This record gives sequence, C-alpha cells and structure tokens, in this order.
Amino acid sequence: MRQIILALLRVGALVGSAAAASAQGVTSGQISGVVVDAQKQPVAGANVIAIHEPSGTSYEATTRADGRFSIPNMRVGGPYSVTVAYTGTGAAAFEPSTQTDIIVNLGVGTDLSFAVQGITVTETVTVTAQSDTVFSSARTGAATSVSRTEIATLPTVSGRINDIARLTPQASGMSFGGQDNRLNNITVDGSYFNNSFGLAGAPGERTGVAPISLEAIEQVQVNVAPFDVRQGNFVGAGVNTVTRSGSNRISASVYHRFRNEEFVGTEARGLPFNPGTFTFRDTGVWASGPIVPNRLFAFFNFEDEEETRPLTTFKANAGGETATGSKTRVLASDLNALSAFASQRLNYETGPYENYDDVTPARRYLLRNDFNLNNNNKVSFRYSHLDSSTDVGISGSGSLGRGRAPGSTNYLSFQNSNYQILENIRSGIGEWNAIVGGNMSNSLIIGLTKQDESRASRGAFFPLVDIFEQNIAYTSFGSEPFTPNNELRYSTFQLQDNFTRFGNRHSLTFGASLERYESENVFFPGSQSAYVYNSLADFYTDVNGFVADPNRTTSPVTLSRFQVRYLNIPGVDKPVQPLEVLYGGAYAQDEWRPRSNLTVTAGVRFDVPVFGKTGYANSNADSLTFRDEAGQGVQYSSGDLPEPKILWSPRVGINWDVTGDLRTQIRGGTGVFTGRPAYVWISNQIGNTGVLTGFDQQDNTTARPFN
Repeated sequence: MRQIILALLRVGALVGSAAAASAQGVTSGQISGVVVDAQKQPVAGANVIAIHEPSGTSYEATTRADGRFSIPNMRVGGPYSVTVAYTGTGAAAFEPSTQTDIIVNLGVGTDLSFAVQGITVTETVTVTAQSDTVFSSARTGAATSVSRTEIATLPTVSGRINDIARLTPQASGMSFGGQDNRLNNITVDGSYFNNSFGLAGAPGERTGVAPISLEAIEQVQVNVAPFDVRQGNFVGAGVNTVTRSGSNRISASVYHRFRNEEFVGTEARGLPFNPGTFTFRDTGVWASGPIVPNRLFAFFNFEDEEETRPLTTFKANAGGETATGSKTRVLASDLNALSAFASQRLNYETGPYENYDDVTPARRYLLRNDFNLNNNNKVSFRYSHLDSSTDVGISGSGSLGRGRAPGSTNYLSFQNSNYQILENIRSGIGEWNAIVGGNMSNSLIIGLTKQDESRASRGAFFPLVDIFEQNIAYTSFGSEPFTPNNELRYSTFQLQDNFTRFGNRHSLTFGASLERYESENVFFPGSQSAYVYNSLADFYTDVNGFVADPNRTTSPVTLSRFQVRYLNIPGVDKPVQPLEVLYGGAYAQDEWRPRSNLTVTAGVRFDVPVFGKTGYANSNADSLTFRDEAGQGVQYSSGDLPEPKILWSPRVGINWDVTGDLRTQIRGGTGVFTGRPAYVWISNQIGNTGVLTGFDQQDNTTARPFN
C-alpha cells in the first residue's frame, strides 16, 4: 500500500480578534486562569469551584504556586459560575468571590483572570474576573468552533454537518485546505465517525441524509492545523462534534419541517421545463431532563424524514416530436412494446420508463446519558442509529455492456434497471473523565460504530440488455450492471486514553489510541451477464430465433456483445473480500509557560497501521517474473498487504499574549500531520476476483472472444 502520509509545514500568525482555536480535547472544554493579589503576586492554594448551572455539575481545582489553575474535561456550553475561595487563615485569607455567565467551548481553553484587592479576613473583598472566548492562552493552530446557539440559527437545507463546517475559511464543501474529503477525521463525542471505507467523504453522503440530527448537536469544531498532538489521523481536518446533554430542567420540542417544488425553476433558456413534484417532510422530537437531579441526566432525539423527487424528468417521444429539453428521441411505442414483450416472453417486469421517483427515507434517533459520580468523576454514554436508503439511476459505464447515456435526449431506460443504496449506521460511545489528586486528569473513551452501505436491485435478478439504435445507446432493461452482489459492511472499534499532569510551568500529556477496522466487501459485476444489440430489430430476431430454435441450427445470432463474470475461487458463492486493520498511536506533549503571557506547546505522536493477512494469493500470478527498475527479475506475492510503517508527527505551537491583557495575541506553529487511507484503495487491490469473459461481434458474422 502507498501510505497516506502528508508532511505539511503549517505556520500561521493570528493577530487581533481572529477566531481560530487549537484543540484541547475531543469531547470537552477547559477553564484555565490565574489568581493574583493587589501586588500582582500569585495566590497559591486557593480553591476554585466551577458549577454548570443548568445541571448542577461541579468541577474543582486548586491554584498552584504560580497562582494558576486548570479545570479540564468540562461539559461544553453553560453558563458556568466560577468561585474562588481560600480556606486558610492569616494574611492569605479572603472572602469567596464568584464570576458568572462563563461559557465553555468545545476544544478551547477559556481563560479567567482573578485580581484580588485587599487580602485580609476583615476587609471587604473585590474580585474582578475576565474571560474571553476569542483569546485563549491554549490556542495555537487554525480552527473554527460553532456553538449550540449558532447551530440553531444558521440556515440549512440538508440538515447535515456540511452546512456548519463550511463556516471554516479553509473549507470547500467537506474538503479542507484542498485535501481529499475522505482524508478528514470525523468524530462524534470523541469516537471516530467516518466513512472509513472511502466511497464517500462523511457518514450520510451515500444517501444524502444527516446521520445525526443538528437538533442533537451541542457544538462543532473544525481543526485544520491543531498543533496539539492528541488530534490526529487526518491530513485534511479534524471535524469534531459533541452531542447535547440533559440538565436539571425538563425540556422538550416537537417539530415538523416541509418543502416542495415551488422554488424550483420552470424555464431554461426560454424553454419551458417541468421539474416534477418534490416533497420533503421531517417530523421530530427531542426531550431532555434529569433522572436524578444534579447527578444523572438524559437527552433523546428522534426524526422520521422522507424526500421524494423525480429520478428522471426525461420523457419518451410520442412520435414526430423534437428531441430537445427533456424530450428524448426514444419512442414511447418502442418502450411499451419492449416492456410487454419482456413480460410475456421473458417473464421479466421492466417497470415504468418515465414518471418514477427517487424516494429517500431516513429514520434516526439518539440517546445520551450523563452521570456525575462525584466532583472528580463524570461518565457519559451515547448511542445513535440511522436507517436510510435512496434510489440511484443506472450506470453509464461501458465496462459491462457497451455503455449507456442516462441523462440525455438519446436514451431512456426502465425503473427496474436502477438500484437502491443503503446507509445504515449504529454507533455507541462511552467516556469517563476523572480528576486525580487535584493536579492530574484522565479521559478514557471507548466506541464502536457499524455501517452497512450495500446495494439492492429495483427489480428481479435478470441479465442486463443494452439496445442501440444508429450506434447510440437507445434503451436498457434488466439488472443494473454493478448492483447484484454489491455488498459493503464495516465496523470500527476505538479505544483512546489521555492523561495530563498539571504543574507550575509545565502541563504534561501522555496518551494512546487504538482503532480496529474490519470490513466485508462484495463486488461481483457481470454475474447476471450482459447482452448488447445494435437495434431493437436485432433483439427481437435473436430472442424469437432462440425460442424457436434453442440449438441455433438455422436461426442467425444477432447479438453484438455478450459478457458474463464467474468466480475463480472454488467453493464460494460470491467473492467476499475481508479487510482487517489495527491502527494504533501514542503521543506525549508538554505545554510550557516560560512567562505568564507566553505558552509553548511541543509534542510528538506516532501512528502505525497493521493490516491483517486477508489477501487472496493467486498462485498463477505469484509464479510470474517481472522486471524491477534495474531490469532484474522479481516476483511478487499477490496476497501481500502493506507492511507496518511508523508515521511520525512532531509538532510545536506558540501563543503569545503580547501586552498581557488579552488584547493582542500572536499564535502559530508547525507540524507533521498523517492519516489513514481510504480503505477502498486497499480492498479493491485484493478484491474483484471474478473473471469476465464473453465475445464482441461488430457485425453478424465475426465474433471476437475476450477474457
């Protein structure tokens, strides 16, 4: 395998009120800050308590010798109230003071600055605090965060994450920085949520639906160059979302959305155009609340959606009409006669040839629970579920048959020669966040996602028949060329652990991740066989002649091309190609604060893919001798998969608060980013084990066999 390794020099300086952010965690946010006295001296040993006001969830920390404190792994959103207190005696004591309306953003450290005036046990105490969601001492690389409020108000037609991620300046659709959209790493609640096989860039793209409702998402963050080594396995961007949690307040919403074709144009270049009838409806409900107040919470979302639109707007020709606009040259009388002939003589139902729809149903739901074991231990679990399918028109590829021309005025086929594609997803994730000993934190994530993207035929299994007129594809019927035995199912198991120790000047992070990917891919095009005729007359002559004379003793063969694929692996019904990959990584990082207004983050991670021995060895191919670049003889093993290779990703980033008052900030960094390939590139090299054979006959006398 050609390893997908991209070493990028990503250096940036963001000055002023730029909104980029460097990731601090994949499911949570962080509050950091400093407590100083009137002489700007640090206050050590002060207690800091942050309370998530909607749920009563509390977090605690203690200021270190330099007056700093850090509260990691916090629920995103808010508002939070943060209280600073000192329980000792003497000159260091002061009254508790509270800062309210603090918002915690996904993957971003929120900075607080407490300046205590007049530290005695008897004097009135005035504490001021400053928080800023734009300037953060932990930010280094480019990223975009979108809050729940913004998600709820942004316009969207698709209801998919694409409409949110496009707020990233480096985005073009779901491509970031010019990279292939399959080379992103999409996570939901910290767990991998990719289209890992690589037939699409993101979950939901195969059927064009949202795998998780935007109503169930709390925040979204897109990381283009996170110099935090915890963020990895991509060369495009890390797209991370966190789902909504429950609170102490019982809340619910029922909604229904709909649209139709009224905003679709009915004229093109002065010619009338009938777009057909479009209908879309989405009925949903979400509810959240406490199961045990302040401790156990639940959030639930359900949506039932269906979109119906014309799969084709092209029409048959009634005779004597001009083939222009949506009117084709294909005669309705020809198609009516052909459909009746197939039903009566071949026992095959073609379905209609016009006025049929693309129907895309989608049903999704999500359940999340959050459990506060105590102030130092928080556990969450999320399960999401999607069932969807959509109709797709027949392929125009000439690798089976001789090619078709769907979407043109020359050609019209039947509905049962189209196909349906599935996109069914089951995903579960559990997370445990813990504070250990007051100056250490740990985050453990375990997740499993299963996906089914198999195809289904619209009609019964039947040979594909392509019919030409005047050397141009005219119509087709039978099973879509690439759909029979086209199956794809895959699963991803993830385990990730992050451990951080906070010190006066250094915060050390160590972690490891493990992903186990398994897929079963079946691709057996041509197993139904393909027949090509140069005209309708040739088709009728051949079929009638075969019925009358099966041994072809007198009737001519008018078939132009014939193809069929068969297996060369004995003892199996269909060529199942399994793929197994173990993708492991480990990393270490130091967040160093040499000065109160300067943070330097440096770390290194390595990732290594290990492929299972699932390739099929072809002994005939293995016995062949090839020439290498030096002209020497060399042999290859067709069953070999890529050898393990370590992918190193060193990174360093800086954050400089120039004036120390969060008004002017410079941040940037450089690093290497590596990611997994689209596994279809590997699977297809060791799959497709069928043999295609047949003949090609350009006239009715000379047949050219091929394999």
